[in-house]
Amino acid sequence: MKLTILCENTVGRAIPAIGEHGFACWMETDDGCFLIDTGQGFGIVQNARVLEKDLSRIDGVILSHGHYDHAGGLDAVLRIRGEVPVYAHPDIFEPRYSRTPHSMRFIGIPQRRELLETLGAQFHETPQFQQIAERVFVTGAIPRTTDFEVGDGNLVQPDGQGGYMADPFADDMAVVVDTAKGLVVILGCAHSGIINTLNYIAEVMQREHFYAVVGGTHLGPVSSKQFELTVAALQKFTIEKIGVSHCTGQARAAQLRNLFPSQFFYGSVGAVLEV
Repeated sequence: MKLTILCENTVGRAIPAIGEHGFACWMETDDGCFLIDTGQGFGIVQNARVLEKDLSRIDGVILSHGHYDHAGGLDAVLRIRGEVPVYAHPDIFEPRYSRTPHSMRFIGIPQRRELLETLGAQFHETPQFQQIAERVFVTGAIPRTTDFEVGDGNLVQPDGQGGYMADPFADDMAVVVDTAKGLVVILGCAHSGIINTLNYIAEVMQREHFYAVVGGTHLGPVSSKQFELTVAALQKFTIEKIGVSHCTGQARAAQLRNLFPSQFFYGSVGAVLEV
């Protein structure tokens, strides 16, 4: 199995690629090639070309959740690939907003489902943990069991009564690959909490050894206390490689680099993990 980061906030090596706020990962397995998220759409086609990944031959797309910076490039991918399975939670098209004291900004999927289906998206709903290919699984909705992973209060949804409520992110999910070296987990943003996510995967798969955890951790905006508790919980897992991206943020990434020096790598555009 081989992972290549196609979209991320930064470009990690001297290549003519585009950095953008978002995430996309190309996954090659014995059972085919999958695209996990698609970034915003500015860089996915260019970066795939530069990194010699042929979007016309992907066997499936997996969307980790319904934000523009993870699904905004889906239409560009479909214009190249045409009909292809798209695995996502049924709540993927829920309206999403980022709320600050000074603004309210739509951050959901920018294209209508009907347009994406016209372009070839064949949506397969994944509300629960399920296998989608040989040794490849998606978690579906992730139970919230920790008491310290509280989510981001600035991310909201309409409450149906003219106001807004904290986004429950029922659609947030991760990808799991069962390899000979251990489980490999690919996160989109881990809005459910990285520890909730890993706890759930360990419980369902009955495996405690993670070879790698790669992707966005959403630790960038969390409090110092939540970060400390997350680190303490991470240290209880057996994880050989931790490759952080996107919403981890540069400051938190630097802290994780110091705390996990032998396991850490930065998952910027062009980063590769081969198992």
